[in-house]
Amino acid sequence: MTITAERRLREKQVRRRSILDAARDVFLDRGVSATTMDEIAQRAQLAKGTLYQYFNSKEELCLALLVEASQALIDALKAALDPEAHPFDQMIQLAREYHGFYLNRPDYFRLLFVLEHQPYRGHAADELQARWTAMGREGLEILASVIGRGIDQGVIRALDPWTTAVSLWAATTGVIVLPAQEIRWGFLGRLGHKELVLSTVQNFWAGIKAEDEQRDRDPVEENRPIT
Repeated sequence: MTITAERRLREKQVRRRSILDAARDVFLDRGVSATTMDEIAQRAQLAKGTLYQYFNSKEELCLALLVEASQALIDALKAALDPEAHPFDQMIQLAREYHGFYLNRPDYFRLLFVLEHQPYRGHAADELQARWTAMGREGLEILASVIGRGIDQGVIRALDPWTTAVSLWAATTGVIVLPAQEIRWGFLGRLGHKELVLSTVQNFWAGIKAEDEQRDRDPVEENRPIT
């Protein structure tokens, strides 16, 4: 590749990044449905025609951001997981990292789990939609695999690992999103966010562990708060 070609490639990458950043900001401000390509172009300080050289629609832009956010979350979860740890400790590791993702990348978290997304069929490439679907499944499979190993080891009672993983993910997401909104503080109180997330896992574990499962080591004993 010539120097000129390399420079053009870098310029295209920078412009694509600026378009994605502008789209992310507008989506978070206005929601996906209300956003137009004109607004994204204005935020990116580009002609609308330039946007269409990179993305065919706002839906394609949003899916590209969802893929990017999903990859960041998957990488963080995998890095946090100790493959030799007890399944309960692995669930705590994943919960801590998930909450950390919410704190460190609130933009990605809101895009993935707070904004409303309409079906994108017919508005974005099937390949891109399939890629994001696969990545979403990959993220949940990390937790489902932990549950499956716990069942194999006899420390978790016989359950469907996938359904159980979806249930725990939904519960954890709920206790991150709902208490964070000030409108609910009046009846919820100002709960410790991290402690609430971890106690959710602790209580969930109490419901899925095998009857004869005995944990005789730290970091978390079931009769005291998680810190």
